[in-house]
Amino acid sequence: MSRRDRSDRFALPKDDIIRSSREIGEIFRRGRRFNGNILSVFYTFHPFAEESRIRVAFTVSRKVRRAVDRTRLKRLMREVYRLNRERIIPIIEASGKCSNIVITCIHGRPAATISLKDIEKDYEQFLLRINSDLAG
Repeated sequence: MSRRDRSDRFALPKDDIIRSSREIGEIFRRGRRFNGNILSVFYTFHPFAEESRIRVAFTVSRKVRRAVDRTRLKRLMREVYRLNRERIIPIIEASGKCSNIVITCIHGRPAATISLKDIEKDYEQFLLRINSDLAG
């Protein structure tokens, strides 16, 4: 097994990442919103299609001044999503829908003080919220 093969197992598929700013803006405008202590998550549901999948984008406000800090926060958000991806897929697929998600970081705490566990707590709350939205 080559080095590339091993790293691909843990990577987030590139097809699952939303890159279009127009599409991200549409999710901001039309989506539902979950606010946590650190994360703000916008999400939309749409009918089940042939290419059923959950697509996601990660953003950090420019109010986080340093690019190094913005990049670090995006990296942490991607990692939390990647680790918990298998938990959200069955929740959304059971409803017969697809979803687009934009995970963004709320400015308010110094970026250096935010840890993976802090982001994971907010993401756990989001999973509970999306589960209740789809159930009710």
